[in-house]
Amino acid sequence: MMDNPNDSFENDLEQLIRLFKKIKTKTTSGQFAHLDPAFMQNLDFIISNYEMIKGNIPKEMLGQMGVPFQQVLRGFINQLKQELGEDFDNDIEVAAETKTLEKTERTELANDIEKIDMMLKNPGLSEEDIDALLDKRSDLQKDRGEG
Repeated sequence: MMDNPNDSFENDLEQLIRLFKKIKTKTTSGQFAHLDPAFMQNLDFIISNYEMIKGNIPKEMLGQMGVPFQQVLRGFINQLKQELGEDFDNDIEVAAETKTLEKTERTELANDIEKIDMMLKNPGLSEEDIDALLDKRSDLQKDRGEG
């Protein structure tokens, strides 16, 4: 067992949701095309609800779920991994790397916007310079998904 069983349980839940997402993507490739549409709607429901509440799950509740429930969860996860194939672990690594890269890019964009904001405070800027900086700032915000 890990030092904190609640964290381990939370990681198991995260992994289960990643597996559900993987099943959803594989339905379009045909591997899981046989699944009932109602089942797929239930997966959507579970995924979206989990995404909304995952930060609000009390640690005490995770602890109350107990070891037997976590063992069942892990068995289910292992079975899903076998169904999805060996590429699942690679997909997790790629997803983690992508998430880190996206966070770095968002940070760089935020820093660039902040630099432009500082430059715009310069009272000696011409109207053309201000327009150019505002255009650049607008482009950066679009890249960042703000508008």
